[in-house]
Amino acid sequence: QSVAMIEHDPFCLCSEGIGLSFPKADLIAQTLKKPQDDKNRIQSALLYVLQHNSRNGHTCLPEDKLTAACQKLLRVPPEEVQAALEELIGEETIIAEDLELSAGTKRFLFTRRLYQAETDSAARLTMLLRFPAQAIVGVDSAIAEMEQRFGITYAQQQKLAISMALEQGVLILTGKPGTGKTTTLNAIITILEEKGERVFLAAPTGRAAKRMSEVTGREAKTIHRLLQVEWNENDRPVFAKNEKNLLDCDALILDEVSMVDALLFESVLRALPLGCRLIMVGDSHQLPSVGPGNVLGDLIRTGVIPVVELNEIFRQAMESLIVTNAH
Repeated sequence: QSVAMIEHDPFCLCSEGIGLSFPKADLIAQTLKKPQDDKNRIQSALLYVLQHNSRNGHTCLPEDKLTAACQKLLRVPPEEVQAALEELIGEETIIAEDLELSAGTKRFLFTRRLYQAETDSAARLTMLLRFPAQAIVGVDSAIAEMEQRFGITYAQQQKLAISMALEQGVLILTGKPGTGKTTTLNAIITILEEKGERVFLAAPTGRAAKRMSEVTGREAKTIHRLLQVEWNENDRPVFAKNEKNLLDCDALILDEVSMVDALLFESVLRALPLGCRLIMVGDSHQLPSVGPGNVLGDLIRTGVIPVVELNEIFRQAMESLIVTNAH
């Protein structure tokens, strides 16, 4: 009955399983002499604009921007766009949430998948903060031993980062190039391993994972490999590691978190066992991820996650024109 279904509603071709673009489905609708104010057309356009903006990095859109873009695209009266939108919100295909801004409250609209990713990530992080990993004892003596062993004198912020990573369950370690993130990280990993903890290292890209392996001397995987990615019939990633098949580690160190999008971050948190230490490393001044969301920047702005920012440029980095230009 595929021909009859398309004749009845050509915009069914925009569904996730088929994935035809809205402009192509709209051309088919025009050849079938479908009216411009067809409800299916308006609803498909609303979803198309939201999905198009997610490919530009946005997890949601203000309601006025979404409806204005749809009116321009469809050339239909605003009240018809609003009516179609309210129906999608009623059936929870689109999720509406009022968010507090400096100028007052504004209604934002999400696709259901991205809303789930953001709210689920927030809930799982709250659980990790509420039930943290067991604190490592004797941190000061462990730091002193690392200094002696490696012939290093850690800066005050580096010592603070090492202490917080070992004493708390969740930490963000951030800083611009040349501020000693890698040196700090190596101390954290060494102390955790010597205390008997199983530490996993991961980064969002193959190049970042390879670099992480080189500077730590330990195996680092891409996040997709860590979570054992498979591909479903719609060519979308499905992870074997999830809330039913957790990662077998006591601590997870994620590097280059500025490159991690909202959907991938949610997948990582799903696979973390309760009481696992999570240390996120990255530079929030870098560009956000290609996918939707600005995970690292948003987490730092919440003021809820413990953050240590390294800001002292070390001598060898000071002499590097690359580091100077990067800053």
